[in-house]
Amino acid sequence: MSKVKIFLSKPLVVNMGKDQDGQQINLNLPQGLQEVDQEVAEHWFVKHHSQEITQDVVVNHELQEAYDKLKEEFDALQTQSDAATKKIADLEKQAKADAKEIAELKQKIADASSADNSKDADPKAEDKKAK
Repeated sequence: MSKVKIFLSKPLVVNMGKDQDGQQINLNLPQGLQEVDQEVAEHWFVKHHSQEITQDVVVNHELQEAYDKLKEEFDALQTQSDAATKKIADLEKQAKADAKEIAELKQKIADASSADNSKDADPKAEDKKAK
């Protein structure tokens, strides 16, 4: 039996008659887009509470689902990108601070080295200072 897509605005319980043993056949259909047998779609109660979905609507629905999924993935990637950008900025700031500290330490080393060199060059000057 062929299948058709229908849209139900609310959940339905459809009485489909009785089976071979005389038991009632009830079909529970949830709200939303459903793919059902043609016989179910043509049932008067289902027809009254549903609308048949054309191929265009199916394609639009599938496209919307794909878009929603891609949008969700994009948002997650955007969040990761924003976090990475912030981390890069923090690391660049730290690198500048480290470079400044290194330059200051190099200057201190150079100053200390030049003071040591001047002491080595004139040991008598040290002796005079000591006296």
